[in-house]
Amino acid sequence: MKEHNNIIKSHKKLYKSGKTWMVATLLTVGLAGGAAVTGTTNAHADEVTPAQATGTIQAGQQATDPELANAQSDAQKQQATIDNANAQLKDQQAQLSEAQGQQSSAQQELDQAKQAQQAATQNDPAVKDAQAAVDQAQQQVNNQQQVVNDAQTVVNNDAQNVQQKSDAVNQASQAVDQAQQTVNQASQAVEQAKQVATDATNRAVSQKTDEAQNTINNLENQGKNQASQDLNNQINNVSGQVTDAQNDVNNTNAKIGDLQSQVKDLQNQEQNTQIDPNVKAVPNGVIDTSKSLLENASRNNLWMSNDLSQNNGNIIPQNIYVSPDNDKGASDPNANNGADSSLPAYDPYYEDGMDYVNGQMTDAQKQELAILMLNEINHAREQRGLKPFVMTEQKYQQAQVRASQHSAEVLDHNDNDIMTAFGQDQYENLAYIPTQGGGDMLSLLYNANSTLSSMLNADASSDWGHRENFLEDTGSLSANAAFGMHLTDDGQYYVLTFDYDLSNPDSTPNMMDRIAQYQAMGPITGDAHTVDNSAQINDLNNQISNLQSTLASQQSHLSDLQTQLQNLQAQKANVQFDLSQLNADQQAEYNNAKNTLDTINDWKNSQLANINKDGHVQDAINKFNQAKASLTAEQSKLAKANQALKNAKDMQTQADTNLQQAKDGLAQLNQVLATKQAALQMAKDNANASANQAVKDAQAKLNKINGKIADLNKAIEATKETISNAQAQLDKDNKTIADIKNGQKPAKPSEGSQPTTPTTPAKPSDGNKDTDTPVTPTTPANPSDSKDEGNKDTDTPVTPTTPAKPSEGNKDTDTPVTPTTPAKPDEGNKGNSQPTTPTTPTTPAKPDHGNASVSGQAGHKPGKVDHGSQTTNSNADSQSTTDKPTIVLPTNGKESGAATQGQYINIVSKDSVAAQAGIQAPATPETTSVTFGTQEGTLMTREQYKAQQANLPQTGNENSKAVVALGVLAGMFGLGLAAKTKKEF
Repeated sequence: MKEHNNIIKSHKKLYKSGKTWMVATLLTVGLAGGAAVTGTTNAHADEVTPAQATGTIQAGQQATDPELANAQSDAQKQQATIDNANAQLKDQQAQLSEAQGQQSSAQQELDQAKQAQQAATQNDPAVKDAQAAVDQAQQQVNNQQQVVNDAQTVVNNDAQNVQQKSDAVNQASQAVDQAQQTVNQASQAVEQAKQVATDATNRAVSQKTDEAQNTINNLENQGKNQASQDLNNQINNVSGQVTDAQNDVNNTNAKIGDLQSQVKDLQNQEQNTQIDPNVKAVPNGVIDTSKSLLENASRNNLWMSNDLSQNNGNIIPQNIYVSPDNDKGASDPNANNGADSSLPAYDPYYEDGMDYVNGQMTDAQKQELAILMLNEINHAREQRGLKPFVMTEQKYQQAQVRASQHSAEVLDHNDNDIMTAFGQDQYENLAYIPTQGGGDMLSLLYNANSTLSSMLNADASSDWGHRENFLEDTGSLSANAAFGMHLTDDGQYYVLTFDYDLSNPDSTPNMMDRIAQYQAMGPITGDAHTVDNSAQINDLNNQISNLQSTLASQQSHLSDLQTQLQNLQAQKANVQFDLSQLNADQQAEYNNAKNTLDTINDWKNSQLANINKDGHVQDAINKFNQAKASLTAEQSKLAKANQALKNAKDMQTQADTNLQQAKDGLAQLNQVLATKQAALQMAKDNANASANQAVKDAQAKLNKINGKIADLNKAIEATKETISNAQAQLDKDNKTIADIKNGQKPAKPSEGSQPTTPTTPAKPSDGNKDTDTPVTPTTPANPSDSKDEGNKDTDTPVTPTTPAKPSEGNKDTDTPVTPTTPAKPDEGNKGNSQPTTPTTPTTPAKPDHGNASVSGQAGHKPGKVDHGSQTTNSNADSQSTTDKPTIVLPTNGKESGAATQGQYINIVSKDSVAAQAGIQAPATPETTSVTFGTQEGTLMTREQYKAQQANLPQTGNENSKAVVALGVLAGMFGLGLAAKTKKEF
């Protein structure tokens, strides 16, 4: 049974770790389990007769009633179980009696060995010397232990003293707290008494004081109000004079300023007698502020250099930086190379109305800005060898329409609007030109230049579409392009449009020719003339001088009035009461009220100054002083208690130190004692080495026998339990048989109430070492003499040893395994120590993941067997219907005698399977039969068997013959079919 359990363990491992071998193990255990677990259905190949080999074995008198047959079969099993268990119980009791005799003998051997051990050590000199040394060391330890105990007593007493002193401190501290609380309460009582006395004094003088103070306040307010009203009248009068004087000064200043402006204009006319007033000098030439920026730049060649890295002193751009195509986002390396337009020399470009933009550009200014921008784009195209754009007046006007559309303002390339403006589709760029800082055309051109630069060099977000439009290679065509501009409603931006098509315009004038037309007009110069304004200037200067004298007098008068006004306002802001502000009656009333108030206040102050003389206040003060004295006394007691506690703690610290020193000494002496005890033990070991071993051997022998007795007692109890359970089930079966024979069929039991056939308990395997209760062993069946090549991966049956003495492999377990008397092993079992109930496995053709119900092993929940699916033999697709397997079931005629006749399971399939089972091959190899029961039975086909099974009661007992038969059939014929179903793991 040990090896049988190992097979089961191997089944679990194979189930978890493999797929193909799992089925082989299941079939092996299924066949072995079907034979061994029931206890009555064992397969013995050496008992097969020729008739059995052909599939015609009789299984005794057939049972006509399936329920009676089942009851009889189960009764036979229970009886066989009882018989086997009784035999095993007798054997176990015999072993127990023998072990108890061995126990008495072993105890005597142990006692004798201990006496010999004691005698060997009594007179040995080395042992005596070592014992004396141990006794001396032990005495020293005992003495030191007394020192430690004394020191511990001192520590305990000191600790008790510290606790007492600490309790005294706590009590003193509580007394101080209570005294302090009394002082606080007394102090509060003093303050309350004073407040009561003060309130009484205040109530006594309150009414008279209020009456006198109200009279005084009313009279003072009347006097201050009268003074404030007089000041208000004066302030209003002076303030009017200040306003008039300020107006006179302002008027005079305005007249002087106007006259001075006239003088300056006349002087400027005289200073500019050599040039036209509109002509201004700038670096590299002049500009005429009456003409446009484009005309000035074109006629006087005021353009910046085409080479942007050069500074020619001019600030009007005609070219624009374009980054390399292989580095489109590169910064402009020439950004700081041009002239600095913020220098004073360039002020004429921004002053005196030089091409001034009044609110928004005129149409003429829009045209010239469009020309200036396209001039820059064309220069950039020229440097790349591209044809310049043409801008006709018609195209320009269409661009203005496009710029005014809402879709352009929201930067939407609306096809319908583009068609409306131009009549055809266009290449288009949309952007904004900010108006901030663009009060003249040059500044606005700079703003537009920034917009163009962004579309050329910072256009990655638009996939460089704006850049491509500006630099489109039109081949030999002169594309018709135009810039459109429209001011937004909020005045923050001009909507900028750029549209072109490849219509190659030649019919209308090109607005870009205007630059050449201006150049043909020649440079701008000023005309010379003489101006003399001296007479007018003298007359104006005389008027200015007279007005300045008048202004000085007016400013002096204004300053005086302002000073007077400030003084009056300061007096009003800080009006003070003066007795002179009141009339005689009011003054007398005011003086009487003041005297009354002073008298009352003097009495009140006198009372409050002597508040401590009040009786209630004095009583409260006396109690307060008493409480303070008590507090001082308690604080003194607390200080003494704290000092006493400190002294006690110091003593405890010293006692702790002394105790630790004593403990250290004790530890050292214990180490010496341990060393001498080890020497004593060594001397004893040397003196009675052989006697010690004899004691150990005798003790081990006794322990082993005691363990065996305990195991036998447990095994006997388990065997008795098996007999009791089987007897109970047998009684039920006998009652069922009697009821059926008497015509009283029992009700069909439910699945939940079906009895389980008890089995003879198995011998505990090595895998059961850690359990407290061993498994009850069974008497193994006689193994067959044949070798099974299909069972190579399972444990091979071995030659048994004499089971009376527990094996050495079980020494470490708490309860030894109870062996059983094994059957005679076959030749293939010689190499092992214990027999295994062999089975006759078959090698499966394919893994059968759906056949786990054969074994019902742990890790897989058995599914319901589908008997209807086993109609096809996947390993014999050409088999005819006449070759169906035959199943022989027992009849109820001789069922009761099956236990004594020897039951079996005989499986006949192909030649190879018959050979493995040690059975002669059948006469018809295609026929397969399975026979259950005794040597008499009824032949039937698989279909007949299934039809009979459908009518049998479903007991739910997996150990029943029907379930075993289905398991065998699943293993023999269902492998191929089950392998085709869905696999679930």
